Amino acid sequence: MKALRWLLYLLVLLLLMGLILPTKTQLQRSVTVAATAAETFAYLENMRNFNNWSPWHALDPDTRYEFSGPESGVGAKMAWASDDEHVGQGSQEITNVVPGERIDVALDFVDMGTASASYLVSDAGEGKSTVVWAFEEDHGWSLTGRYMGFFMLDYFLGPMYEQGLASLKQQLEAAPLVMPEVSRDITTEEISYQVDGESFTGYLAHPAEGGPQPAVLVVHEWWGHNDYARHRAEMLAREGYTAFALDMYGTGKQADHPDDAMAFMNAVFAKEGAALARFTAALELVKAHKTVDPERVAAIGYCFGGATVLNMARAGLDLDGVASFHGTLATQSPARPGEITARVQVYHGNADPFVPPEQVAAFKQEMSAAGVLYDFVGYDGVKHAFTNPAADSKAEKFDMPVAYDPQADADSWQRMLKFFEEIFKN
Repeated sequence: MKALRWLLYLLVLLLLMGLILPTKTQLQRSVTVAATAAETFAYLENMRNFNNWSPWHALDPDTRYEFSGPESGVGAKMAWASDDEHVGQGSQEITNVVPGERIDVALDFVDMGTASASYLVSDAGEGKSTVVWAFEEDHGWSLTGRYMGFFMLDYFLGPMYEQGLASLKQQLEAAPLVMPEVSRDITTEEISYQVDGESFTGYLAHPAEGGPQPAVLVVHEWWGHNDYARHRAEMLAREGYTAFALDMYGTGKQADHPDDAMAFMNAVFAKEGAALARFTAALELVKAHKTVDPERVAAIGYCFGGATVLNMARAGLDLDGVASFHGTLATQSPARPGEITARVQVYHGNADPFVPPEQVAAFKQEMSAAGVLYDFVGYDGVKHAFTNPAADSKAEKFDMPVAYDPQADADSWQRMLKFFEEIFKN
């Protein structure tokens, strides 16, 4: 009975303590970045940028995302669903914007309740800015929520906020050219098309006004036509190009595991002429679009896509230029003099085990022997997939020798833009 009495006293004490704990719990973290307040605010206001620096995106790269509403500003919304208990499911939506100063976000964790977050941006002088990332949750009469919020919020959420802000700083400082130019509105649409009786789904992005303009085809990594390829198309559209993220595998064929990616890629190679037919179909589709100058077309590709655009150049397709990012360089059909009419750019990680030095040397010899006007940029210490922020999580999950490198990403993108300026001169 004595033990029961003490247990009752303890429960009453816990109840009383819970009642005097604050109903709301808050957390804040801040970081100063070498980017102007305007640049930082524009980056944060675009919901599509969140996964580039989100600490939760790296926890489960297989998380399913759905974006709705405008890309930036009030109404921009992202919903997610993951089998990882640390990510779970929910949504976030921008509910209020004070231009250049504050962005308020409503968070809905479904069964876990709701909360709110804010980004406060201020000028730190000398081209720098400070970001305060704030979180607030109202627990109401939930004593469990009050205890967890008061004693555990900082412990669990604080490190995640710090990790996210560190990644945000890296993104903003390393890749200012990767940030969308909010001054140019764009139009996007999914386009379904057929190749040899099979369905494919591409993604077209172009400036909302003006044209006709040069076009750039974007070929995806071996994971398939996904949001990363679409994001690159949107970036190109904001630079003034019509960009088409084409589909080389077929509608819905996206890989979550390297084995599936390998299978999809090998299926393209196994069918004679399939890669050429699929790329050509996309090329003709783009040339016929009302926003495109069909005499000015180029192509870029990542990983599998890099190898694809190089092979399309080897095939003599009518392209002004191609740019390969961490793509395979080997070929069974080396170019012969006069066959490649496109100018060629290659951006390569010198620490990429998938493309060893012997392959690099053979490629350079091939290009020189064929009289191709090409540039090869190698980044020391940089691994495969260096342009994709998701590479780090893939490396950890599948023990793959890949890694994101923000400096190489930013530099290669800037060089590519200069390349396009040169080849698309009127």
